[in-house]
Amino acid sequence: MEEKTALSSTDVASTITATADTATLQLIPATVTEIKGVRVFDVGQGDCIGLRDQNDEVCCYVDYGGNEYHPDQSNPSRTASRLPVQAGSHYVPVILTHWDKDHYWSANKKNPAAQKCEWLVPRQLVSPQATRFAAKLANAKCWPESIGDQAVSFAVGTDDEVEIRKCATFPANAQKEDRNHSGLAINLKRQPSGGTATHMLLPGDCAFDRIPNLPAKLSLRAIVAYHHGASTDWCAATEQTLANAYSPYVMAYSYGTHSPGKKNHYGHPNRSNYQSCHPNWDIGAIITEDIRAKGLNSSDLDW
Repeated sequence: MEEKTALSSTDVASTITATADTATLQLIPATVTEIKGVRVFDVGQGDCIGLRDQNDEVCCYVDYGGNEYHPDQSNPSRTASRLPVQAGSHYVPVILTHWDKDHYWSANKKNPAAQKCEWLVPRQLVSPQATRFAAKLANAKCWPESIGDQAVSFAVGTDDEVEIRKCATFPANAQKEDRNHSGLAINLKRQPSGGTATHMLLPGDCAFDRIPNLPAKLSLRAIVAYHHGASTDWCAATEQTLANAYSPYVMAYSYGTHSPGKKNHYGHPNRSNYQSCHPNWDIGAIITEDIRAKGLNSSDLDW
C-alpha cells in the first residue's frame, strides 16, 4: 500500500545521520565505463530500475521496491537471484527516489542482503515503518540539503553522465510533506563526441515537469512513467516536458495488478495520458505485467 505522510512522521535524518559529500555522491565504481541503458524489473506494485554497465550488468539500482502483486510473494528467496546486489565482493549501490515503501520494500524481508548496499537517500519526513527500515541500512547517506535543487552530475566513461537532483528541499519544522515531489530524480545523459545529447529520465513518483532545472527541450530517448503511470499531477507542462522525443524513443510502466490488462486499485496506469502526447509515448511501451506474462524478470531500455 502506498504511504501518505502522517502527523507521526519523523525526519529520516534522525535515523540516517550521515550526509553524503561531493566524493560519496559518486556511487558508481570507477571500473564502469559505460551506461548501456536501464533494466526495468518486475516487482509488482513499485519500482526497481537497474543502470546497466558495459558488461550489461547492473552497476547501480534506482529504487529497490515492490509491494503488492510482487512476483516473489510466495517464494521470497527468489528476489536475491532476480535482483542481485553483489558483484564479487562488491555490493551494488542503491539510489532511493523517495520513502514510499513500494520503492524500497524488496530490501526488507525478500532480500535483506540489499540492506548492506551503499544507499543514497533523500532527507524526508517518513513513516514509523520507513524509520524502522532505515535503521537497518548500515551504509546509507542522506542527500546534502545544501545543494538545493541543483543537479549533481558525474561522468561515466567518455560519453555518459548521471545527473541526480532533489526535487524540493526538506521542509524544516513542518509536519507534512509531499514525498512524491521532494525526492531524488535521475537523468541519464549520453553525448558522443560531436553528437547530439540524449537523455533517459527516471523520475520516481515525481511528475516530469516538477523535476527542477531540467535542460530546456530535453531530447528524450527513454522514460519510466512517473508514479507507475498515475494521472496524478498530469498537466500541460507535463506533456511539454515530453514533447522533444528523440527517435527511436521508448517508455516503461512499472506497476502491479491482479488482473492482466486492467488497472490496479490505485488506478495505475492511465496510459491515455501518454497516448495523447505528441509524440505518442505509449506506442511500443514496456509494461511490467507483460514482462511477467512472458516468464521474464525484466526488460531493457537502450540508447
